[in-house]
Amino acid sequence: MVGMHTMIILIAKYAVVVPVGVLVYVFARLDKRRRIELVVFLGVSVVMAAVLAKLAAALHQDPRPFVRDGVRPYFVHGADNGFPSDHTTYSAAIAFVVLRYRWQLGLALAAVSLAIGTARVAAGVHHGQDVAAGFVIGAAGAGLGFAALKAAAVYRSRHERTAASGK
Repeated sequence: MVGMHTMIILIAKYAVVVPVGVLVYVFARLDKRRRIELVVFLGVSVVMAAVLAKLAAALHQDPRPFVRDGVRPYFVHGADNGFPSDHTTYSAAIAFVVLRYRWQLGLALAAVSLAIGTARVAAGVHHGQDVAAGFVIGAAGAGLGFAALKAAAVYRSRHERTAASGK
C-alpha cells in the first residue's frame, strides 16, 4: 500500500500527466474542424497563461516554504520564486480548455489541478497563494484564449459574408 507521503509526492510531481492525457483523449474524439479549433484555443491559452505567470512572478516574489519557512520539502526542488505555481497554472489552463469540449471532464480536471496544487503545498514546495494564483492565471489564460477564438470566428464570419456579397 502506498503511504500518504508517497501519494503526495506522486500527485505533486506526476499528476500533471492526467490533464495532458485527458486533453489527448478529447482531441482524438473531435472531428477535424474542432481539432483545429482546440489546438488554436489551447495554444493561445497556454501562451497567455505563460505571459500572465511571468508577469505575476515579476510583480510578486514568494520564496518557497523550504527557503522562507524552514519547511523540509518532500522532494528536491529549486529555490526559485514559487509564485505562481506552474503546475497549477498549466493544469488549470488545460482544464478550462477541455471544459469547452467536454464540460464534465473539464470540471474533473479543474479538481485535479487543485489537487496537484494542494499536494505541492503539502510537499513543502509552494504556499497556498502560489496555487491560488496559478489556478486563476490558468483560468484567465483560457479565458483570453476563448476571447481570441470568438474574435477570430467573428472576423471569419464577416469576411465570408463580404466575400459572398462580392464586395
